[in-house]
Amino acid sequence: MPLISQDQYVCLEYRLRLESGEWIRGSAAAPEKLCFIAGVGEVLPGLERRLWGLKENDQMEFVIPAEEGFGLPDPANIQVWSHKVFPPGVKPYAGMQVLPANLPFPAEFPARVKEVSKDQVVLDLNHPLAGQDLYYEVRVLEVRPATPEELEPAKQCKECREV
Repeated sequence: MPLISQDQYVCLEYRLRLESGEWIRGSAAAPEKLCFIAGVGEVLPGLERRLWGLKENDQMEFVIPAEEGFGLPDPANIQVWSHKVFPPGVKPYAGMQVLPANLPFPAEFPARVKEVSKDQVVLDLNHPLAGQDLYYEVRVLEVRPATPEELEPAKQCKECREV
C-alpha cells in the first residue's frame, strides 16, 4: 500500500478549525475533500509534513502552530491609507473586507479595515489566519502514484515558484 510521499496523488477528507472552535473548512457534521500531488507545493507545507508517511484509511488529528501555518501577524502589513483610494460612495468601516486594487502584487485574500478616522483608514494586509493555530482532523481516502498528466502541471507550477 503506497504511503504519502513525493509525487503521490493524495485525496483526503479533512476538517479545519481554530482554537475558538470556529470551523474554517468542513464542519463537525461533514468534512471537506482535498486532493493534491504530494511534494510539489500545492498545500500548506506544515500540513504536508504531517501527512508524509500516512496511507489509505489512516486518520490523524494535529495542530499546526501559527508560525508553520500562515505566520504571525506582521506589523509592516498594517497600513494607513487615505479615504481617497476608495471608490466614491464607498464608506469604509472597521471589520470591512476590501480587495485593494493598487497593491504592487495581486491580492490573494481581502484586507481587513481595522480603524477608520476622519482623515485615514487603517488596513490589515496580513493573511486572515495569521497568528492562528490550525486544528486539523484528516482521514486519508486515496494514495497512489500520480500519472504523468497529473504531475506535469504541478511540476511546472513548482518551477515557476522557484524562479
